[in-house]
Amino acid sequence: MECLCPGMAIVPGMTSSKKGKNTPGTRKSGSGFNWTKAAMVIFGVAFVVIMIVTSLGTGWLVGMKPAQSGDVAYCDVTLKDDRGRTVFTTNQRIFNATLEQGNLAWLASPMAVPVNITTENLVEPIPAYFPGGGQNSFAFLGPEYNQIAEGLIGMKEGESRRIPFEQNTGFQREMTEEEFAGIGGNFTDVQVGDQLIFGFTTAPMIGADDNTTPGYALRTVTVSNKTGNTVTVVYGYSVADISILRLSRAS
Repeated sequence: MECLCPGMAIVPGMTSSKKGKNTPGTRKSGSGFNWTKAAMVIFGVAFVVIMIVTSLGTGWLVGMKPAQSGDVAYCDVTLKDDRGRTVFTTNQRIFNATLEQGNLAWLASPMAVPVNITTENLVEPIPAYFPGGGQNSFAFLGPEYNQIAEGLIGMKEGESRRIPFEQNTGFQREMTEEEFAGIGGNFTDVQVGDQLIFGFTTAPMIGADDNTTPGYALRTVTVSNKTGNTVTVVYGYSVADISILRLSRAS
């Protein structure tokens, strides 16, 4: 009785000339493609792939699912003004590059933003670091925050997107020379394109009799126009570059 071992086949006419022993010069089978061996190799590779995929569980499927309302996106956020300058970022590399270019920016930790959950606050204070000013609160404008929260819908982990902000004419202020001097500005030296740091209240003033001390957050603004006796500054920014680092799914 002949025994066929896995991965081997007997081809007629290619057996040895002596029973039970191969003689010198005798050639073994191999003149054709060995489909049995090929099938075993393919099966082995498929088995390994299946084992790897199984060991990953379902987490990889969750990561491929787009962000939906109620999820929380942990993301890098970079804000730029209308001149393309980075003014706020959660990315250390971008922050360092901004400083090397001679510009200043705020640096914060990656933000946790609930997807499509908006705020009614005009200002959302974000803990951030500013060179020369140390740790403080950055004034993230509510409408810009809301556009980011809405723009996260449909994004996946690892995906990046640029969100252009709607330009709001209310995010600017024209001041006379006296008003500008009253907040510490130097009307003579200021030029169009200069960046200034303004303070914003984080809660509306309720009334003169209210004893609550309002909070403040700081924000970089840009001088957009200057005349003989007025200066105009713009609070709003141009775009936000966002990258989702991780998604936490709504329960």
